[in-house]
Amino acid sequence: MTERRPSSERRIEILEAALKVFVKKGYSEARMDDIVQEIGLSKGAIYHHFQSKRDLFIALIEHWMDQFYAIERTGELKAKPSAVIIKSIARFTAKLFQRNPNWFLVEPEIWAFANRDKEIRELANQMYTRVFTVFEALIQRGIKHGEFKEVNARMIAISIMTSLHGMIWFVLFQPKDFSLEEYVDMNMDFILNGVSIQND
Repeated sequence: MTERRPSSERRIEILEAALKVFVKKGYSEARMDDIVQEIGLSKGAIYHHFQSKRDLFIALIEHWMDQFYAIERTGELKAKPSAVIIKSIARFTAKLFQRNPNWFLVEPEIWAFANRDKEIRELANQMYTRVFTVFEALIQRGIKHGEFKEVNARMIAISIMTSLHGMIWFVLFQPKDFSLEEYVDMNMDFILNGVSIQND
């Protein structure tokens, strides 16, 4: 990994290496030397991009946000019913998870750190609020257009997010009798069928 690369690519490589270390050791036990060993760069090369382990962890959260926010750029979905959009987002999230489960396994570290650090807490709150707002707005849109019943949109949005967080279970227990896609589709159908006008 000694070849020259654009700065943006190098930053992402470092973040990916740090992600593995934070998931394996936790933030408190992780050391910059561990990240150096994981990626094979010098410590100076890492400090060129990140001033500290904390700075790196903040950048990791921001990178996580950037990946998920790709769902907001799916303009072709805007004309679709809200249920179709929500299921598409859920499947997109599952693909992100399958590509690299560590992006979801690091969440407990974010939660733990957020309890101790005001800046991390505010950043995590911003991250979850933005995702939550997308789901809440889609439920409200579905109610407005007669697709969904008059329900508490915030509560349904929480149910959707909780269901998606259940994907972490797949790494911890690795079920053999059903797939991640089946889990995601079944849970979205269960939630959305429950609020659908057609099921009255």
